Amino acid sequence: MQILSKHEKTFFILVTVFILGCSQNLAENIPEEYIRQSEFYYKKAEASYKKLILGSKDPSGPYLELGKLYYARGEYDLAIEVFRGSALPEAKKFLALSFYRTGNFTDALEIFNREEISDDEYYYYFGLTCERLNLFDQALKVYKKIKGKEFKPKAILRIEEIEKKNVFVNIKNEDPRIAKIISRAPDSRTYPQAGALVLMAKENIEITGGNTLESDMHYLIQILNERGKEDFAESLIEYDSTFEKVELVYARTIKPDGSVVYVGSRHIRDVSKYLNFPLYSNARIMIISFPEVAIGSTLEYKVRIKRSQLVNKKDFFLSYPVQGYEPVISAELTISMPKNNNLGFKLINQEYNDFGASLKPVKEEKGPKQAYYWKFNRVPQIIPEPNMPPEVEINPSLLISTFTDWQDVYNWWWGLAKDKMKADTTIKNAVKGLIKGKTSDLDMARAIYNFCAKEIRYVAIAYGQAGYEPHSASDIFRNKYGDCKDQSILLVTMLSEAGLKAYPVLIATKSYYNMNKDFPSGIFNHCIAVLYLKDKKVFLDPTAETCSFGDLPLTDQGRRVLVFKEEGYSIEEIPLKPAEQNLIRQSLEIKMNKDESISAEKIDLTHGIYDQRQRYWLLYTQPELIRDTLKSAIQDVSIGAKLNDYNIGNLHNLNTPVTLRYSFRGPEYFTNAGFLRIMPQLADIDTSITAKESRKYPIDLQLLDRRESSLEIVLPKNFVVKYIPDNIEHNSPWFSFVQEYSCKDNKISFKQINYGKKERVSKEEYSEFKRLMERLARSVKQRIVLEKVQ
Repeated sequence: MQILSKHEKTFFILVTVFILGCSQNLAENIPEEYIRQSEFYYKKAEASYKKLILGSKDPSGPYLELGKLYYARGEYDLAIEVFRGSALPEAKKFLALSFYRTGNFTDALEIFNREEISDDEYYYYFGLTCERLNLFDQALKVYKKIKGKEFKPKAILRIEEIEKKNVFVNIKNEDPRIAKIISRAPDSRTYPQAGALVLMAKENIEITGGNTLESDMHYLIQILNERGKEDFAESLIEYDSTFEKVELVYARTIKPDGSVVYVGSRHIRDVSKYLNFPLYSNARIMIISFPEVAIGSTLEYKVRIKRSQLVNKKDFFLSYPVQGYEPVISAELTISMPKNNNLGFKLINQEYNDFGASLKPVKEEKGPKQAYYWKFNRVPQIIPEPNMPPEVEINPSLLISTFTDWQDVYNWWWGLAKDKMKADTTIKNAVKGLIKGKTSDLDMARAIYNFCAKEIRYVAIAYGQAGYEPHSASDIFRNKYGDCKDQSILLVTMLSEAGLKAYPVLIATKSYYNMNKDFPSGIFNHCIAVLYLKDKKVFLDPTAETCSFGDLPLTDQGRRVLVFKEEGYSIEEIPLKPAEQNLIRQSLEIKMNKDESISAEKIDLTHGIYDQRQRYWLLYTQPELIRDTLKSAIQDVSIGAKLNDYNIGNLHNLNTPVTLRYSFRGPEYFTNAGFLRIMPQLADIDTSITAKESRKYPIDLQLLDRRESSLEIVLPKNFVVKYIPDNIEHNSPWFSFVQEYSCKDNKISFKQINYGKKERVSKEEYSEFKRLMERLARSVKQRIVLEKVQ
């Protein structure tokens, strides 16, 4: 045995390490060398096939081989172009498969239907294509043609998945726990107003340490009547395919006798929610159609949604309403997350929690995890009342968020939006054209707003449904359509290009939970803009195509909003518009002829909310339908009346209120009583909103408004007024009411004015409000009486 000296040992060790290190580096480089060689030979093969194609009298064979080369590498678009050049059946097969691989199922199906090729792989993908297009019967026929060992087992699995009728099972044997819940369901007589019973609604949300989210939802719903069938026989699950993946764990119909019918793939559709708008193709819906649903059936489904990325890559928020429009027998909500994550929650509408639900969670900590748990039993259904507030204002709810302050919300969304507000050359030129000749900031702003409201088509996607990130202003301008955030981004971009000060605004509209200053979250459903003009700010909603500059849709009013500026955020209030801005003025002039027939003209003038609605109706209704509506309306004035003509003013000019003027003639107007003539009732008080003896919820009048109606009727000289009602003037906390009659020189004049003061009547005020309305309605019921002098 050779003895090494100390220095020799050191040298041996160093050399060994060096050799081993080189060997390791060499081993690591081998895959890279293989990749390089593979790419080299791929290019060489590609060039060879192209050369063969150019030199061949019949290039079908080289086209096929080149296409297979592309197909093998996953270059399906290239493969499609090449396979089209070959007339060989195998090329047709791979062309159809390539279309399938790219998601172009329509073109794939066209080839499958046209080319009869006896090939198991061909048949298998033919069947898959049929399934994708919901042609399940055709898919079954195709799968049954498959005979070979490789694809027959796969085809059998697809057939079983479609049919899901292989074995008769009873829920007692299949799932005793679910059978027990069903057996203990309350009798339908306990809930006479219900269409269905939600026997179980179990939601489990887990936020991982990697900032992903997994949500498991398990529902069990018993159908009580036809209304329940209509509401629950199909279940819709919306998701954002950019970050979310939906997995239907299972779904089944449990018949009244306990037999189970499983939902197969023929009962499931996964479709784009906005098929005609490619910019929002990520907004999708999974539709589950339960088979064999009958009264007494119970529908059960379990869904898992995996989200690969949280909002802001670290945050999460949701709203959880406790009640629904059907009774909930049992509901559970669990949210688990790492201990170092903050979870804030806010309880709202607790004054309507008259069923004793505990809205505070039970918190548990286990290892590195923390969990919040809520459980609700026997939650009564919401029984709707006429003119009740939106559900978000009367339903006890949990608002949940991991945002710690509004600055975090600002940093998140401003990061998504700020780079989208850049004007390209096309936008710059458009702005120059719009503001040309305008001498004031107001005129420039109005011209730009009118363009965005009228020329950019609104795609009605609630904020968040197709992601939170807006598209670039240039994309929206080029496509001429967009959702709320996109239209607002374009509007702000164009206003800024004109040198004006404008910013995007996130808002929760009236159908959503109003923003709470003390609870930072991303619970918004709409995006608008704000413009600062010297001493005032003007909120603008470009999605409301019939809303004039400075006005707002009703759902945007009375809300708190988050304004995004370069220097930071601000929380602003959008007030409810005063009554004067929501005006409807209707005037009717009637001339009575000697034979008591009439000639009449009516003019409708609208402002604010009424102008938005009137303009929308006139813009999007066929002229013949408008004419028919007016023909129907004048029958209330004179039975058998004939419309002469109608005229619409300022329909396409958002700067001026729209007017509707129409004239008509009628054979009669009065009710005859011998020589007496009784005029129709002119004043009107609607008591339908006070029909209930008592209410659980307030009356939501929605807006403050001013409604004026006037009438002038010129009588022949042989008519004498025998009775005319007294004038009325009434003031209450909710509204003021004026009724005026006058008669002079054979002309009778009438005027009624309703002026709103409060948009809400509380349930405590309801009795007094009801008495007032009924008393006033009786007072205005009187009519003018005339006598015809012989």
